[in-house]
Parts: sequence; C-alpha cells; structure tokens
Amino acid sequence: MKRAASLDLGTNTIRLLVAERTEFGFTPLYSGQVITRLGEGLHETGRLGEAAMKRTLDGILRMIGEAGAFAPFRLVIAATSAARDAANTGEFSQMVKNATGAPLTVIPWDEEARLSLLGVSLALKDRGGRFLLFDVGGGSTEYIMSEGGKVTASSGTNLGVVRLAETYITKHPVSDYEYGKMLMEVDATVDRAFAGLGVAGPVTLVGTAGTVTSIAAIAMGLVDYDPGKINNFALTAEKVESLRVRICAMAIEERSKIPFLKNGREDLIVPGFAIVQSTMRRARADSIIVSDYGLREGLMAEILLNGAYG
Repeated sequence: MKRAASLDLGTNTIRLLVAERTEFGFTPLYSGQVITRLGEGLHETGRLGEAAMKRTLDGILRMIGEAGAFAPFRLVIAATSAARDAANTGEFSQMVKNATGAPLTVIPWDEEARLSLLGVSLALKDRGGRFLLFDVGGGSTEYIMSEGGKVTASSGTNLGVVRLAETYITKHPVSDYEYGKMLMEVDATVDRAFAGLGVAGPVTLVGTAGTVTSIAAIAMGLVDYDPGKINNFALTAEKVESLRVRICAMAIEERSKIPFLKNGREDLIVPGFAIVQSTMRRARADSIIVSDYGLREGLMAEILLNGAYG
C-alpha cells in the first residue's frame, strides 16, 4: 500500500501522520496531535490509569476519524515510555487493537532514538553534520549523538515532563524553591547522560518534540503552528530564559491563553524549560536548532520507504 498512517503514542501526546509514498520519499497528507496524558500518575502507581487509557483511546479514534478522508491506509502505532514502563500495558494494547484493528507496538528506547534521528534528519538542512539531538518527552528524554546521519552514541533518561511536574510543581506561579528542587534532579541526570555519551561540549544541539517546538513557536510569535517555520529555527538561550521567567510567573489560567500551551501543556512547560536549559548549559550551546519532525516521521520513513513494521 502506498499510503500509511504512523501514530506516535507518547506519555503525554499522540501524534498522527498520514502520508503517501512518492518517487523521492513521501508526501504528508494529514497531520494531527492531541494531548491525552496517558502516563498520568504512572510514576506513583506503576500502572496506566483507567481514565488516562480511555482519554488516549478516544484521542486515537478521533484523529483516525479526522484522517478518514485519506483512507485507505495502513496504520502503525508505536508506543514509547509510558507503555514501556506500565505493568498493565497489555490491557491497553488489547483496547487499542479491539478499537482500531492495529496492534500496539511498544518500541525500546534505543529504537525510539533511532527513529527520532531518522525523522529529524528529514527536516535538517545539514543532516550529515555532527550534532546532539535531544527529545524531551512526557515520560523520558533521549540524547542521541549523530555524525554522518548515523547514531554514534545514545543515552535514555527518566526525565519526563509529566513525572517532573507531578513530583515537584504544586504552585502556579511557580515558586523558586520548587523549581530549584526539580532543577537539582534535572541537572544531575543531564550530567550523567552527557558523561555516558562521552560529550564534553561545546556541541551543536538539535531539539525535537512538544516542549522545544512550543517554546520556539512562542518565541517566534506564531499565531498558528507552522512546521515549515519551526524546522531549522535557531532558538537562543537568551530567548529561552526570558520566556521561562515570564511563563513561570503566570497562573495556569494565564498560560492557557497562550495558543501553544493550552489543552494540557500549561504545567508541563515548567519542567520542559528546566530540561532544555540544563541541556544547553551542559552542551555549552548558545542556541538550539529546532525540528518539528521526529519519531512519527522516522516511523513513516521506515514503513513506506523501507517496508518495516509490516
């Protein structure tokens, strides 16, 4: 089949892409995302909650319905951190299979890293250079060292914005004390990840996923999200800090008026800032190259161009 749908089922967000194979790659036909917070409370219970599973399944079905105009297509669902960690993923997998007809494929973090790099490389202007890709997720953050388009080293961490927000942040506006406690864990974990990678810095940073792209969209003053403008945007450390100060001083209600923070990212942006800034400091980077593309696009390339996940 020339058409496929790749669904990135994350701890916080679902992202769906429908595309068609062409002579030189693939052409996107539909793109959508929804925040469902599948991993809500997972770090406390070790299980996916009933409400979270229902929200997520409803989100999956809603997006598949929206993409229905481009059917028929082969649907591939790849689940990441929350599904890897939860004790009852089998139950949720059966719910998904019953509702969509497609199996839930839980991918290991190193496969997640490989697919993310593949997807990001499709959008980068200099895809063959040496850079460190970091992918901030709801349940984890991955670091992938790339040279010549290949993974040369990688490190997975448990720095997920959902867990960090639920563990440390109880007040909005954010208190300096709570943010400082959270930052201690973030800095220590980022230090271990860089040590494992053997990266001393400075190094070119590329950032992907919702935290980085949301900060970039706000920094650019976008009204409507535009992946074409997001890809290859240089997000400076100075701009990140000015936005962190402004947004952390807001109440949740104020943040919900910012288009790229409403509907589920209002509180999660706080630990997102901590991870981004800690990573920039450790890499001694003055800016981040931003990519809207990531795991979802890498998965699509594998399905349509390499015949994988069949």
